[in-house]
Amino acid sequence: MTNEFPEGNFRIVNKATGVCIASAYGGHDGNNTSDRKFTIHDTVKNTDEEIWHFDSRSGRSGQENRLFNKVVDHRASWVLCANVGAEENGSKLRDHDVENFISLLPKQDEPTLAHLKTNDCLDITRLLKSFIRSNGEETIKSELVGKLDETKLNDCLNTALAYNSISSIEVTSQEQINLALELNMSNLEDPLIALLYQVIVAALKLDSLSLPADFKLNLSHEDMNTFLKNTKKECLEEFKYKIESEFERGDNPKKEAVKIILELRKTLGLGTDEKNMNTAKKILQTGLKSNESFEQLQTALNSTNGKESEMYKYSGTLFLQASTRDEQINWAFEDGYIFVEGQPDAVLTHSWRVGIETRSDDPNQRWELKKA
Repeated sequence: MTNEFPEGNFRIVNKATGVCIASAYGGHDGNNTSDRKFTIHDTVKNTDEEIWHFDSRSGRSGQENRLFNKVVDHRASWVLCANVGAEENGSKLRDHDVENFISLLPKQDEPTLAHLKTNDCLDITRLLKSFIRSNGEETIKSELVGKLDETKLNDCLNTALAYNSISSIEVTSQEQINLALELNMSNLEDPLIALLYQVIVAALKLDSLSLPADFKLNLSHEDMNTFLKNTKKECLEEFKYKIESEFERGDNPKKEAVKIILELRKTLGLGTDEKNMNTAKKILQTGLKSNESFEQLQTALNSTNGKESEMYKYSGTLFLQASTRDEQINWAFEDGYIFVEGQPDAVLTHSWRVGIETRSDDPNQRWELKKA
């Protein structure tokens, strides 16, 4: 990643709002002069406090890439610093992995390419992988490749969505599971028990389509084992009997399970990103045209294996610090974004204040460096 800070003096002006970052006199604390403060001007005021320069040099901590304010005092020059906080917020595919995935796909139309390029692709690739895994590669080759049917494709996509939903339902159901642990299992009409029962039935049907002898579940939470151990023996037998009855009813347990889980998504408020679904469907329509295109699709999906990286939600405040102090912040500038070096998603943003926020398409995150 290149660093595009210019040489010489410049002002840092937000492209969307016009605010200009600056330094301000810190006042006195008793007999001492306080540190200069970070501030913003609503518009450019043509004062020295608004002028910055970028300095890159080797230092004790390695390469130091600092933003210095033009105003200095008898103690030191002043550099822009930040307190940056990061909270884990899911995962994504990095840009170069997305680009590689797109390059390996069968040819896509422009709207599909545009959506893929503005998306981290993780939900889409997960859905596509689940489509192949849940419906079976051999079944897909024999029933879909080269003879794609819209109704059949939609049914198979719903199956993939149901498999993908199990992990989300596990997490969302955790609160209900914890509460249900404290309830008497004899009350199978209780809404919490009923919800838990639905999740168990659907997970079992999708997992093996038969009731395991040791009553292991497709749900990963250890609480589920505790839940079953804590139930009275007669209640557990009734619970198992009800589930066994579910398997005896109907000709297609898997299809019934898909229906249950899609309904549970509504009950639990798990929305579906229609745009991602539509893009996945369009990719499948190109990938299922022939054996060659299906192999292309699989190659593209395999290229993303193990490439998930953690996403973080960033926040932070800005302040000025004497250049003589250690623990300074390194800054980088690229494509209008000013960000903490090494953390390209922690960007300078003007919202109700100027601080650090997570990179997005928000125009308030883009800055212009005007020569002073």
